[in-house]
Amino acid sequence: MTTKTVTSEYLMGIREGRETLCRCGPGVANAELANLNATIRMFGASNPVGQLLRGERAFWRNQIANNA
Repeated sequence: MTTKTVTSEYLMGIREGRETLCRCGPGVANAELANLNATIRMFGASNPVGQLLRGERAFWRNQIANNA
């Protein structure tokens, strides 16, 4: 069995998503996800900024799925 880990940047992205959710509400989820999908293409998966964006994207995808 292999263990999967996430980076601190990925977790930071999740925290940023939570902060935005608390500040702006769930109505911004689709706009946030669209923005992240456009921006994430500029950063590689191993890049710290790319990891942060991927964490935040995962957060918003989960929010949309849970509220659908």
